Order: sequence, then C-alpha cells, then structure tokens
Amino acid sequence: SSGINAEWPLRPGDEKQEIQDAMRKIDKTREKAKQTDGTPLALFNMFIDRVRDQLHIVLAMSPIGGAFRSRLRKFPSLVNCCTIDWFQAWPEDALEIVAHRFLEDVELSEEHRNGVVEICKNFHESTRNLSIKFEQQLGRHNYVTPTSYLELIYTYKNLLGKCREKVAYQRKRYTVGLEKLDSARSQVSQMQSDLQALQPQLVVASKEVDEIMVIIERDSIEVAKTEKIVKAEELIANEQASVAKGIKDECDADLAEAIPILEQALAALNTLTPSDVTIVKSMKSPPPGVRLVMEAVCILKGIKPDRVNDPATGKKVEDFWKPSQKLLGDMKFLQSLKDYDKDNVPVAFVKKIRATYIPNPEFVPEKIRQASNAAEGLCKWVRAIEAYDRVAKVVAPKKAALAIAESKFAEAQKSLNAKRAMLKEVQDKLQSLRDKFEENTKKKKVPTATLR
Repeated sequence: SSGINAEWPLRPGDEKQEIQDAMRKIDKTREKAKQTDGTPLALFNMFIDRVRDQLHIVLAMSPIGGAFRSRLRKFPSLVNCCTIDWFQAWPEDALEIVAHRFLEDVELSEEHRNGVVEICKNFHESTRNLSIKFEQQLGRHNYVTPTSYLELIYTYKNLLGKCREKVAYQRKRYTVGLEKLDSARSQVSQMQSDLQALQPQLVVASKEVDEIMVIIERDSIEVAKTEKIVKAEELIANEQASVAKGIKDECDADLAEAIPILEQALAALNTLTPSDVTIVKSMKSPPPGVRLVMEAVCILKGIKPDRVNDPATGKKVEDFWKPSQKLLGDMKFLQSLKDYDKDNVPVAFVKKIRATYIPNPEFVPEKIRQASNAAEGLCKWVRAIEAYDRVAKVVAPKKAALAIAESKFAEAQKSLNAKRAMLKEVQDKLQSLRDKFEENTKKKKVPTATLR
C-alpha cells in the first residue's frame, strides 16, 4: 500500500456527504467501544481506514530494459511505499510441475508427456546457464524469465497442433484416394459388362448414321437453292428500300425550307396573349398595316368581307375590319391559327394571298411591327402558311411517288419474309437431322471409348 492522505480530494457535489452517511450507518453496527463520536472528521477518517484495509493495488513490472530503472527514479514511492516481491528463477521441480499443468489438456501418452516436460525443463535450464556465461564474458544481460518458459510450452503446443492437423489432412487425402481407386475399379467392371450389352446398339446406330447422312446431303442441296432465292429477293428489297429512302430525303430537303419558317410563325403566335388580341380588336381606326394583316388572315380563314360605301367614290367596296373584329373576339382565335390545316389550304385562298399581299412591300413583319406587335406575329403566320403551301405543292407529287415506292417495298419485304420463313423451316429441319446424326455418332463411339 502506498498510503492514503486524509485530505485526499473528492469530486464536487454531495459525494462527501454520501460517504459520511454510509459510514454513519456502518459505524452504528459496530461494537460500542469501536464506534466514533459521529463527527464528520471521525467518519471520514473511518472511511480512509477502511480504504487502507480493503484497497490493494498490484503492480507487475519486468526488469528487462531501462524502463523499470527510469520509473523507479521518477516515482520513488514505488520503492518506499510498496511491498516489493521479487520473483526469482523457478527451481527444477517448479518447472516440472508447471509443464505438467500446462500440458495436461494435450493428448499425449504418459511416457511422451514426461519426455516433453524433461525437454522443456532442459531447454529452459540450459538457456539460463548460457545467459549467465554470456553476462560473465560479455557483460550483457539476457533475461530468462518464467514467461519465457511458458512461451516455450505454448510454442510446443501450437507446433504440435499444426503438425497433427497436417498429418490428419494427409491421412484423409490418402483415405479418400483409396476410396476413389476402389470406386474406379468397380466402375470399370460395370462398364465392361455394359459394353457387351451395347454391342447390338452399336450396329443399329451405325445403320441410322448412314441413313441420316444420305438425307442430310439431299436436304443440303435444297437449302442451298432456297438460300440463293432469298438472297436475290433481299437484293430487290434493298434496292426498293434505297429508292424509297431517296424520295423521302428529297421530300425532307424540300420541306426543310418551309418548316423553320412555320415554326418561327408558331413561336411568334405563342408570344401573343389574349390581351394583345383585345388591343387590336379595340382599335376604332386601325393603322393600314393592321388592316392589311387582318385582311390576309380573314382570306386564309375563309371569312368574307362586308360591302360598305366608299366615302370618296360612293361605290361599294370590300371592308374586312368588322369581320376581323368578330374573328378577334373568338376566345379560340389563337388556337385556331395553331391548328390550321396547312396541308389543305384552298387554292383560291393561296392564290389571292400570293397575288395581293406577298408582293406588297408594306406586308413585311418589320413594317407591321411599327403598327402593332400582335399584327407582326399574325403577318409572320400568313407568310409562313404561303411558303409552306408553295413547298408542299412541289413535295406532293414526290410524296405520292414515295407512297408507291414504300408500297412496293412492303410487298417485297412481305415476300422476302415468307421466303425467309421457308428457309428457316428447311434449315431447322436440316439442323435437326444434323443433331440426330451427331447423337447417333456419339452412341456409336461410346462402346469404343469404353474399350479404351
């Protein structure tokens, strides 16, 4: 024991009070003569005495190296306040008893166990004697401790276990090998008896192989003819597909001119809102550009103008503004322009647009924008419909030719698929014969392989 100071600090809080309460209960259970006066100091001293009597700390240190010497210098209480037990070298009878104790769980005969104990003891003693000579001659310490002796015994047990596992593994391999040899001998005997039973089957298999070879040679010629026909029809179908693709590419190239214009016009329509349309509708005296655009829209929509008197001449003239206001008042006006059937515009409508409005230098989006942003989008839409119709008229004959070419290609493809199905049927039949031929050939070879 290193001793405990009565002023040994405790953790803050009620810990000291808890100790005093516990000691007071214990103090009351003791004899009257041994009881304290119950003061806090007396109870705490009683606690310290109980700690001294019951708290024991064991420090185990190895003398090997300089660490032990360094600790003694730094902490003198290790020497002054501790009871030191020096563990000296074990005598021979102790070595023998320890070896017997640690080897009792190892499966050994008594004779072998005694021999192992004797060898371990001799190893330890001889090493210890040599260490003494080593120190005397060279002045260097080599510590041979009881731990070294225990390590020697553990090493022997580990090596013995590994060697026994290795021997058991090799013995098992040897046993399994003998079992396999015995199994192989019985299998050879069985195969020899089976060989005699297979001789009649060999004759039948040889005959079937010869018959199938004749059928395969005949069907191979038929397959070759069918393949030749299919290849010829594939060439025709590919040529028709190439023609159809060429026509389609021409149509796409022609439409490539009008499609971007149409998409730009639709994009311009998407920017318009019902409020923009309402602004145009509410114009009492619209600018000439707005009137011009709405006339073109009314013509494409098939809306007829009103007949009104001309203040200058007094004659009846066509006026599109009131029909335009009515058209603009339709809640689905913008959607009707987006859904306009551009592929079937009446010839009269396009002819009038092309003759009256497209050549007009005032009918361009840049100038119309000055009058109204909404009218600009409508102007773009009218010009896009005219451009698409112009290209569509050129593409229409090509689309008709494309439909004819695609129809011919579909017929050729249908015929080709039929021929391919016929070819596959013949090939499957031939493959079935080949499989049967291989199966009979294997049956024919089995007895020969068994003989070998």
